[in-house]
Amino acid sequence: SNCSTEHRIHMILDYVDPEFVIKRRIQLAPGERLLQTRRSIDRAADYGKRPTPSFMILGAQKAGTTSLYDYLSQHPLIVKARRRETHCLDWRWDEKATTTKQRQEHCLKFFYTDELQRHPSLQSGDSTPSYLLDSARVIPRIKEVFDHDIKFMVMTRDPVKRAKSHFEMVTSNDGTAAQLKTRGKEWRSLSFEEVIDLDIKNMKDCGLIPYWNAITKEVDLRCFYEYVGSGEEDAAWEKYLKKHVLMNTGSHSLLSRGMYELQLRSWYQAFPKASILVLKLEDMSSGGVQGVVDRALSHLELPQYKVRDEGAKNTREYEPMKQDTKAMLRRFYAPHNERMKALLGDEWTDPWSYE
Repeated sequence: SNCSTEHRIHMILDYVDPEFVIKRRIQLAPGERLLQTRRSIDRAADYGKRPTPSFMILGAQKAGTTSLYDYLSQHPLIVKARRRETHCLDWRWDEKATTTKQRQEHCLKFFYTDELQRHPSLQSGDSTPSYLLDSARVIPRIKEVFDHDIKFMVMTRDPVKRAKSHFEMVTSNDGTAAQLKTRGKEWRSLSFEEVIDLDIKNMKDCGLIPYWNAITKEVDLRCFYEYVGSGEEDAAWEKYLKKHVLMNTGSHSLLSRGMYELQLRSWYQAFPKASILVLKLEDMSSGGVQGVVDRALSHLELPQYKVRDEGAKNTREYEPMKQDTKAMLRRFYAPHNERMKALLGDEWTDPWSYE
């Protein structure tokens, strides 16, 4: 693609200058058909060579997934899905389908699958931020209906700020009727602090956070480090997901969605580490949008492309949280943030400084 709206002139040359470097040569057979779009040119013989989808943005909710998907979709070799958040593996999963083939056909309806099969140089992906948390439900479904290599991306954000943004979104009266419906009504009559207490109670009841003292609102670090990564934690996490991760509403799991290492663990156990790229929303501010997009495009093995519209997407203004609430949430999340280094390496040392 020449990435332009202006008319183009195509020239077919039977020779090039000696100093011209051809990175890759493709030998075409006599009479071979080529399929061209404004974005790409493919060999007809390569039909279906790239399965759909090529990538998934798994979450986290309110951590910049909408923005990342928009920036990537500006690339000439990326085609948007029919809807950004397909939810084909959770909310819109076809419960009536009885075979794998039927479930595959249902999920592929959310993409321009027929066209993508004809043009395998193009990629398309899903961005459903509920997938990261709902791993127990989603991972087995991915393995069933998308039995090919997929690149995964996860956006993270300071979990304290993420929690506040999540609460403000689902309790806002702004939006379409469909948006208001999917946000749910469960938190409409509750304060931010009451919703925090509700999720702490839910996690406590499942045995998930024995290290949290609900009275002093402190983490027992000795208990924390003895417990995390244990079989007891795995069992409690499975219980929590089954009991408290709800369908067709966004009003659940306020705090657990910010426990990134715990959520990522299941994905790293299920898929190759190299297939998962974890990014930070804050890097879009400190290092620039382009730097984050460049990393994502490298992960997708696509040529670099300059983002034209770097505006943030799906944002809103709201009142700041109370200082004592912020301090409490920072105490809760600090050891969880430290666990990111153990999973992802030194670059994730103190990812959100609370000093």
